Amino acid sequence: MWVVLYREGSTRKYETLGLFSKMSKGDAQQKQAEFMNTVNAKLAIDPDPQITFGQFLEAGALPFLRSKWKRSTASTTEARMNYHLAEFRDTKLRAISLKLLQAFLHRKAEGLSRSSVAHLRWDLRAVFKLALAEGFIDRDPTAALYTPKEAAVEPTRAMTGKEVGQYINALQFRESVIAHLAIFAGMRPGEILGLQREHLSEDCRSIVIRQRLYRGDIDTPKTTSSRRTVAVPSKTADLLKEWMSLVDGRKEAWVFASENPETPMWRDNVWYRNMKPKLDPIGLGWASFQALRRTHASLGHEAGVDPKVAADQRGHGIGVALDVYTKAAIGKRAEAAEKLENSVFAA
Repeated sequence: MWVVLYREGSTRKYETLGLFSKMSKGDAQQKQAEFMNTVNAKLAIDPDPQITFGQFLEAGALPFLRSKWKRSTASTTEARMNYHLAEFRDTKLRAISLKLLQAFLHRKAEGLSRSSVAHLRWDLRAVFKLALAEGFIDRDPTAALYTPKEAAVEPTRAMTGKEVGQYINALQFRESVIAHLAIFAGMRPGEILGLQREHLSEDCRSIVIRQRLYRGDIDTPKTTSSRRTVAVPSKTADLLKEWMSLVDGRKEAWVFASENPETPMWRDNVWYRNMKPKLDPIGLGWASFQALRRTHASLGHEAGVDPKVAADQRGHGIGVALDVYTKAAIGKRAEAAEKLENSVFAA
């Protein structure tokens, strides 16, 4: 007899195709293909109820999520999911309850920051929403999940105006220009280091964000709102213009090139080699690029900069309604950037 052996989930099955004496090998293979197409189509309609969390994560969730993640998101999120969610790997997807998942988050809250626990909650939401959409589960146990209140809140700091002056004065010229763009123009480090001469206006008063640098690779901006024109205040523009007079004049030249003029500088190299060693002696080594972004936001708030204008300048939203229906003009952003810079360097 010609027989097909196959599995549905963890169950081994077989199907008899016909007598060996009355069916050639080619005919048997054709019948096998037709039969397996029917089985696979049935499974697509009626997903395996015995599938484990690990099987679904590896074969279903991650391939789908990778298709929409940016490289920067994939490298951190996938590693986090594989590491922290491993305890559910051999558990049947349908057997995972809200109570089980909430207990997991409470355990994680004992050792991880609130931000990390919140990200794990988002990861679980993404996996189970997809499982529900694909019919592998009948209900989504993550709908009521919450981040435990005992999860530690990471302390965040922003510099004062006085500290900003000390910060910039401690750096060499190139790094001070980078710091100016981060603090007063609200640019991300990847956006700054991904700049080419053609992205700057002739007077250096505006910059078009078309790309960013991520671990040596040129990538698209972080979000849709990150594709924007940044207004550069006058003092920062003057420094940037002076710096541009010292670098390669080709339009495709990197504004902040590495030792090899054909490649841009990496963020970690800039920070650990050129900035942090200068800042540690004055007690500002804690003020990383993330702190510079917070500094832009907090000093802008203190200076009375409109929150929507500031959000547009930094390239993120402050709420769906404002993001969808309001867009600050470049003139308003220029006024806001100028106001922020003058609040620090006022005579």
